[in-house]
Amino acid sequence: MGEDIIKINGSLGEGGGQILRTALSLSAITKRPFEIYSIRVKRKVPGLSYQHLQAVNATAQICNAEVAGNQLRSTDLIFYPGQIQPGSYHLNIGTAGSVSLVLQTVFYPLSLQSKPSSVIITGGTHVNHSPCVDYLKLQWLFYLKHIGFHAEIQTVRAGFFPQGGGEIFVKIAPVGLLHPLNIEDRGRLIHVNGISMASNLDMSIAQRQQSQAAKRLSEHGIYHEISLEDAPAFGKGTMLLLLGKFEHSQCCYFSLGGIGKRAETVADEACKEFHYFLKTKGVVDEHLADQLIIPLALAWGTSSFVTPKVTQHLLTNIEIVKLFLPVTVDVSGVPDGEGTVTISRKA
Repeated sequence: MGEDIIKINGSLGEGGGQILRTALSLSAITKRPFEIYSIRVKRKVPGLSYQHLQAVNATAQICNAEVAGNQLRSTDLIFYPGQIQPGSYHLNIGTAGSVSLVLQTVFYPLSLQSKPSSVIITGGTHVNHSPCVDYLKLQWLFYLKHIGFHAEIQTVRAGFFPQGGGEIFVKIAPVGLLHPLNIEDRGRLIHVNGISMASNLDMSIAQRQQSQAAKRLSEHGIYHEISLEDAPAFGKGTMLLLLGKFEHSQCCYFSLGGIGKRAETVADEACKEFHYFLKTKGVVDEHLADQLIIPLALAWGTSSFVTPKVTQHLLTNIEIVKLFLPVTVDVSGVPDGEGTVTISRKA
């Protein structure tokens, strides 16, 4: 078995945890073992954090894997997958680590089974450097359903950094036929829906976020509706999210509040990213671009879409996917500029 193991340099490209999570998902699906070294060595605190460790242990649990190196701060890991078992799982990160990233790790292996599964994950639902749960519901699942995946995500309570304590409940249905995704042009902007959320804080903060976002969008003549949400949570936090609906696609951007961060700044950050997207020919936002690589690599046929930014995160994820699946991936454009991503998998 040692000769067939895939060896991965964890410091490849941006060198983040996505390398590990992608390898875990595809190892479980393909039943190909892997060894990863130099895990997150470029980070201030190298190695596995609680979030990454939970992703490892959760994937090992669902596919009965044999694992070596699954300890906190470990920079080396060996993973031998077994048979995937659909069922009901309860995963507790134990910190404000991202529930979204742990979910995305186990989602595809469970989706490809003949029976449904359910997953409860506790941790951070709205934390920096990861998609918030609202983004998963409104943007990630929207595109996954077009590809052929089906799931429901319920936020039991929100969890912000540093307290965490959030919880989501996810129902995962077996997939049928997976379809490629081809969107050459997003079409005209129809409208923008938004959420201005606050938890365990005066709702005037959410109202200020709402007003500032409305002001920025109105300056560009954009029709919008931004709702207020007082979300139950373990700790305090805020969020402003914008979902742009086009004729043929949609994009999503959000910003989170923080200690000493003005409500107007939260709104301005989300609006700035959204307005940047409008200046490009992007079809999906740059954050979703790298999240689409795995599902589209699992679908037979050729997929193509335009991203407003060719991120290092995207390029790194592509390289890991190609280690496990017989796909051809071409990316036009320059780093941090617009680009077209083409993914082809043939029988």
